[in-house]
Amino acid sequence: MSAPVNIDDWQSKYEETDTFTIVKLYGDHAQIYDKVNMGDHMDIVNALTIDSVLKYIPDKQTRALDFAACTGLFGEQLHKYGYTNVDAFDGSAECIEECKKKNIYTNFLVEFVSDKQLHIPDDSYDAVVCVGGFSKNHLPISTFSEWVRILKPGGYSINSFRLKWLTVEPMYNEGKMLAELERLEKEGKWKCISREEDNEKEEDKRFVKYIHQVV
Repeated sequence: MSAPVNIDDWQSKYEETDTFTIVKLYGDHAQIYDKVNMGDHMDIVNALTIDSVLKYIPDKQTRALDFAACTGLFGEQLHKYGYTNVDAFDGSAECIEECKKKNIYTNFLVEFVSDKQLHIPDDSYDAVVCVGGFSKNHLPISTFSEWVRILKPGGYSINSFRLKWLTVEPMYNEGKMLAELERLEKEGKWKCISREEDNEKEEDKRFVKYIHQVV
């Protein structure tokens, strides 16, 4: 078992590798991930995200998908606020095993996200929530099309991630992510309900949250 790492060590490791290796890295640290010193930024992004969940998804029985759930840290927040019909999705089987131990999810899905269609039926969910899934060498922007597909008409996606990745991650920078979000809106697939940043003074630690509703 790998020794615990702090957040700086963790970031330096995944920023120097590729997406496939990222999944292995999460798996290697799954059993101790919750104990990694993630700092106050996790509390900030959790609070930023749960506010929108409570606002746009008031029905606690709503069928929701915790996308890129990792070990279920945000799932614990959903459970804390009474959401009891949430599935966990992640590319790491080891992380999903940790999710199972928490007894907060209904179903568990393990699949690597690529440009191919996921093994999730159309119109499966009322809501998709993703916290930190868009990061260095993480989810591709084709993920958004999949959210549109697996969400029911009227369903919401709530997506929070570090703002810096829009400029420093090659998969997202130079307007790539924003162009994909806008493309889906122009094609009438979904509409942007809200875009919000937290109040973090250090730009490197600032989070942004996008909320979209499927048409």
